[in-house]
Amino acid sequence: MTWWTYALLSAACWGAQYVLLETLFKKLDFAAAYSFLSIANGLLVAAVLWILYPKQNWAKLGGSLPIVGLIGLYLLFGTGAYLFNALAIKEKNATLASLLEISYPLFIILFTAIFLREIHLNVHGWLGAGLILIGCVLVVASRGH
Repeated sequence: MTWWTYALLSAACWGAQYVLLETLFKKLDFAAAYSFLSIANGLLVAAVLWILYPKQNWAKLGGSLPIVGLIGLYLLFGTGAYLFNALAIKEKNATLASLLEISYPLFIILFTAIFLREIHLNVHGWLGAGLILIGCVLVVASRGH
């Protein structure tokens, strides 16, 4: 498959997951449901990857302090991303939460520029980023509370 097929499949899975989260949060206690789902999801992804890529060098994960630091930061920010998104869905709904969460490319652009000193955009990319920003402002202005 092509990279864009994977990206579209990912978007479809995210969309279904958001709607399911909204439904589950109406029926279950938030912390218990979300904790269970996070653990189960992590185990399922690990199992699938173990089957698809059985010959991985797991020793590299702790091979150096910079790698351990990057893994720690990834886990910290990944946990924040998933948890804050779930809280937004719980507090409002999946539709509006996703319309603001889709602003994450703007943060990728910002953090790539700051930490990696790279910009991967051309004129069309900047226009797309501007549209994302305008869309987020419109969502908050129309349904902010």
